[in-house]
Amino acid sequence: MTLVKLATLAIATLFAPLCGAGELVIDVSSPDVTITVPNVPAMKMERHPMSATQPHARLLGSEGSYTVSVLMPTADAGMSALECASSTIGALSKRPGVPPQAQIYKARINAQTFIAIYAAPASGAVLLHAHLVSAAAGTHCVEVHVSKVSMSQDDLKPWFKDWDKANISAK
Repeated sequence: MTLVKLATLAIATLFAPLCGAGELVIDVSSPDVTITVPNVPAMKMERHPMSATQPHARLLGSEGSYTVSVLMPTADAGMSALECASSTIGALSKRPGVPPQAQIYKARINAQTFIAIYAAPASGAVLLHAHLVSAAAGTHCVEVHVSKVSMSQDDLKPWFKDWDKANISAK
């Protein structure tokens, strides 16, 4: 099955329920936001190792096959969540290893949280990615990049489920 067919199948199940899964909750300060990520195990989030030279790189954590990073670049004054999402998600396909825009599923989860989700083939594996995007305090955009290394095509369908429960909100 081609990557496009797999992605289409997975996208069709994006908002289907996945029972028994936990969630990761991350609190960030300056600006203050709470991030809720469904179906990702709890993990210790530490200062991003690049934060000294790239202050927008805030937090990084990993647990098992999952990696989560929190990026908070400064935004033009008063940028909305939609404007941050348009800017961030619109530029994703220019990043290394990211498929073309047509192969990235994009959606508005709620008034302040947007998502871009896709699968990318890797040597002997599939890299599953989700980018949650919002705005904070009218001064920053928020990007939460969740990735999972999968050795099985069976992980694809569950990856695309329950993201409608993700949320980025101001405290």
